[in-house]
Amino acid sequence: MQINDPEHSKLAIWVGGKNSNARGKPTFMKMVASGLPNNPPRWPEVSAMVKKILYTYKEDARSWERLSDWVERIGWPRFFEKCDLPFTKYLIDDWRGSRANLNASAHIRF
Repeated sequence: MQINDPEHSKLAIWVGGKNSNARGKPTFMKMVASGLPNNPPRWPEVSAMVKKILYTYKEDARSWERLSDWVERIGWPRFFEKCDLPFTKYLIDDWRGSRANLNASAHIRF
């Protein structure tokens, strides 16, 4: 079975997020690009986008910062601006309706 249907198989890039709560609370990752073509085996479009994000992170972040910490410091709109990514309201999930219902911690509660 082929994994690269040119019309129906698309890729997305997610940034940030961490599971640990050693230095801070766990955070969710966020989608920054979607609808990228699935062109194996090298995925040139996806590779170019990831390299652009990583090189921008390397130039602008502090030496101790994780990528998610850097994004939180500069803000999501500025992240999209610095990385030359199209910013749409559909990429960032800001729904806060279930904060009381969902466990936002790595601790197990009974």
